[in-house]
Amino acid sequence: MFVFNSYFMFLVVSLFVVSTGALAEQTEKEDKEDLGAITIEDESESIELLHSPMPVSIIDAERFHGRNISLNEVLKRVAGVKIAQEGGLGSRSTIAINGLEGRRVKVFIDGNPLNAPDGSLGINDIPIQLVERIEVYKGVVPAKFGGDALGGAVNVVVRDFEENLVDLNLSLGSYDTQRGSVILKKRFDKQKIELGIGGFYNHAANDYIMNSPYLDGLKIKRDHDEYTSVLGGISVSVDDRWFDSIDMELISFSSEKEIQGIQYNIREAKNKSEANIFVIAFEKKQFFSDQLEFKYIFVRPEMTNYYIDKATTCYNFYGSTRSCPGLRGEITGVPHDSADSQNEMRHDLNLHYSINRNHAFNFHLNSQASRYKPNDPLASDALGYDIGSFPSERINAVSSLSYESSFINDKIVNDMGVKQYDYDYTVTPDEGSLGTPEQTHTKSSETGFYESIRYSPLKGLFFKASYEHAYRLPDSEEIFGNGSTIISAPELKPEEADNFNLGVLFDRFDFAGMPWVKAEATYFSRDLINMIKLVSQNRKSQYSNLSEVSVRGFEFEVKADLSDAWYMYVNYTHQELKDRQRFVTGTINTPNPTYGLDVPNVPKQFANFGIEHKTLAVFRGDDMLKFFWESAWVDEYYYGYELSQFQDKKIKAQTSHATGLEYSFNDDQIIIGFEIHNLTDEEITDVFKYPLMGRSYNLNLRYNWFG
Repeated sequence: MFVFNSYFMFLVVSLFVVSTGALAEQTEKEDKEDLGAITIEDESESIELLHSPMPVSIIDAERFHGRNISLNEVLKRVAGVKIAQEGGLGSRSTIAINGLEGRRVKVFIDGNPLNAPDGSLGINDIPIQLVERIEVYKGVVPAKFGGDALGGAVNVVVRDFEENLVDLNLSLGSYDTQRGSVILKKRFDKQKIELGIGGFYNHAANDYIMNSPYLDGLKIKRDHDEYTSVLGGISVSVDDRWFDSIDMELISFSSEKEIQGIQYNIREAKNKSEANIFVIAFEKKQFFSDQLEFKYIFVRPEMTNYYIDKATTCYNFYGSTRSCPGLRGEITGVPHDSADSQNEMRHDLNLHYSINRNHAFNFHLNSQASRYKPNDPLASDALGYDIGSFPSERINAVSSLSYESSFINDKIVNDMGVKQYDYDYTVTPDEGSLGTPEQTHTKSSETGFYESIRYSPLKGLFFKASYEHAYRLPDSEEIFGNGSTIISAPELKPEEADNFNLGVLFDRFDFAGMPWVKAEATYFSRDLINMIKLVSQNRKSQYSNLSEVSVRGFEFEVKADLSDAWYMYVNYTHQELKDRQRFVTGTINTPNPTYGLDVPNVPKQFANFGIEHKTLAVFRGDDMLKFFWESAWVDEYYYGYELSQFQDKKIKAQTSHATGLEYSFNDDQIIIGFEIHNLTDEEITDVFKYPLMGRSYNLNLRYNWFG
């Protein structure tokens, strides 16, 4: 009860402070359009979204367009968001929102699922220069996205321009980090056609030196951690052909990632991936009725993932050699040269019907059909049976119906809805078998619902509350395995959660002598059952429904343009994740020794601070010089359950800083940026046993032209 009362008092005090500040404002001033370095219109899409009943944070990506920074680094600055990364560019990373992480957080690009289920194309691959804004949903996710997000969602909104455009960007950094992007757009106004071509290139050696987490005194150079990815695409947009717009895209993506050994030295094993994607979208605002809006998107991805591990000689970190154990290979004792294919069809339909200005219904349907076929002749020959002849299939469909309403001149806004989750799996077990394995068929459905409400008693002051009963359906890797180190799990159940948010938002222009200020405080709770975890079984692993977890916490954030020259932000998050499974999995009455304990590998509290100063007309009338400083702090936390007061399984508290300069001229047509990450060269760890790089230097050059 003490924890809950502390959170409750925190919210009461926050509400009182913000409300008092609003009441003290004697004169209502007109909203300004200038927001620091950017210009937005009052009641723009971003502001309307921020003031909606949903708990959401919005990041203006334009602030970062002159920087050499990844989307993960940008997301780290958001209250309630924690990124766990195992290394440099291309390394495995997970996003956590209010304590729930990984697959429980869905990532979208313009409302469409970002990547292949295997994660071959991740959010970190996307250059920040291609992004307009990032929306972070905490708890309830809007029905228009569909999908089965359980702990929240990240929606990356890509820049869209009506003019002709040339945008070139080159970033260089420590450890042979190279990133480049190009966008070319040409609009034919008379024909109402727009053509676009673009792409990006990422490369990093990631060869920094770290202290071994296994052997004291051993320093390891990550000399087998290189990453390269390339994406290219073309697009055609046609307007006013009965549909308001028809958009088509062809995208090709490939990546290659060496596997860095931490406990054992790995010299040859690596992963590769290829994906070809076709997208077509239709949109019409008056679809057979003035009140009905229609949007449909069809996506056809074809993906192939390669896992290569066929070494015969293995090494230790001191240079000694030995024959690889088992049948060959550095990792599992079985050689692999796989080419596992996965083909999908995705349909996304949204219908929005406005009864009048204050009432509307929204229907959304998102469906995915996946066919997975492993193919690894090298492993099959070594084992004496074919492990890749039997495909598996998965069909997921999430449909939602919501009712949106507003009352008393928009002082009260409400959004409520129901969601239907349908799934159908046909899985071929991939355990060793000399004959034809028997397929497993699973088909079922679940029903969820949500309610979110917002009340605005005064201009700029918003009280929000939301609740959702949600499900997350297992994805392809969890069901099918990966054809090598992870075996199939056809009996997996969906994860299930109850999410609650209660918060207050104060968002005003021209307040207390500042051009703009936003302050927000939120209490959140999550109760999760049937939590899916990866469990090791000898040299193989399998996903299983293992545990129940509760989350309780609060977050606070302030952002402000202190003047026309100064901008700052500060946020703090406190969260507690507890193991709520009373009995050991598979037993009826065997007590769970970790019941009621803190879930390991999750920090209880973390905070961020940043300040920015810009000077206009430094050397010429159309230039700007910007200086920034950013700090991040994470409290110490346990990487194992705290079963004894004498144990010391802790990741130490960490503080890191970044600073830099950005110079632009020709009205931001040319931007040059230089920055230093981890300025004080601290030893930083997001994931236990995976130290991150120390101090790094980064240069960014950008050119853009509109015509």
